[in-house]
Amino acid sequence: MSNTAETYFLGQCLWSPQIILEAKCCPSDFESDLHQRLFQVMLEITREGQIVDERMLSQRTGIPLQQILPMKTPDILTANWAFYDLQIRQACQIRRWKKLANDIQNSVGETPQELAAKMQKAIDDMNNQEDGFEITPIQDTVNSSIELIEKRMKDGQKCIGISSGLKGLDNAFSGFQPRRLYYIGARPSQGKTALLLNSVRNCNEACGIISAESAKEELVIRLMASKSEIDSQRLVVGLLKEGDMNRLTQAASELYSSKGIYIYDEPNMSIDTVVLMARQMKRRFDIKILFVDYLQILSPSRAGGKQEYREQIAYASKQMKQLARVLDIPVVVAAQLRRDAEGNRPQLSDFSDSTQIERDADVAIIYNSLS
Repeated sequence: MSNTAETYFLGQCLWSPQIILEAKCCPSDFESDLHQRLFQVMLEITREGQIVDERMLSQRTGIPLQQILPMKTPDILTANWAFYDLQIRQACQIRRWKKLANDIQNSVGETPQELAAKMQKAIDDMNNQEDGFEITPIQDTVNSSIELIEKRMKDGQKCIGISSGLKGLDNAFSGFQPRRLYYIGARPSQGKTALLLNSVRNCNEACGIISAESAKEELVIRLMASKSEIDSQRLVVGLLKEGDMNRLTQAASELYSSKGIYIYDEPNMSIDTVVLMARQMKRRFDIKILFVDYLQILSPSRAGGKQEYREQIAYASKQMKQLARVLDIPVVVAAQLRRDAEGNRPQLSDFSDSTQIERDADVAIIYNSLS
């Protein structure tokens, strides 16, 4: 079926060369080596500003003209080219999945985690191809931008994103907004997790928390302490005063009745696991914002375990950026600052272990003992 679709699609391209630039498939999507070569040269000719015809195609590829001409039959319809474009891409994806399954079945000496990482990478690659990103004429974007401005005017909101719970921060960057990556940087024990949880507590949307540092019970105890205004240390050890239990019960009830807080905690968690859990949270619970605690504690990707530590952190940061864009939600990540940043005026270069963090961040919130 795929070769038949490929032949028909190439015939459509010969009848209507404009299809070549509009199609989403690429040469490697074709199963036939011959068809790969033909479509590759079609692209090259079109990018040079020339019109593709069968004679030029024969000259550039060295493929005999009598082998190309049968593709351009008079009964070909060009209006449904997108259907055949999709058929070619889906057939290619199926071939890749079958190859991956065969590789896993015949693997020797690989751990379950390494095999899972291979599967996760394949899933990510497939999702990245199907996430609906399109080339858009500016006219369409102008119209949608005006509609967005009018909606914000009508709503009269100064904080157009999800509130951080702190008025000063909301005024500074208008809340957490979709497709943006936010970093919260601080030295150890200076309140990164506390700031994340404050935003969770004040969030009126379904949110996800992925923690490689704290257990879920610890996070919930801190949330209840904040809501009930009971000292968290007293809650941890169970030293409650008169009236505390009523306040604690009320705080627990409010958390229980919240729109949705979904927590995944795993020690020594890899960046692959973070990506997998984030996608599950979005698919299953439609989370509107994701909080990750914290970047440098994450284990490396199984695929990049032999990289230097700085490269591992850079890769993890790129994955966070990609999650924000693909899931169309704000991603808020806690990160450590360098030791020599303590006591100095905050700056972007204070993030520990990788300059990629400052490049990826749409907004960086940095605080230390000086600030």
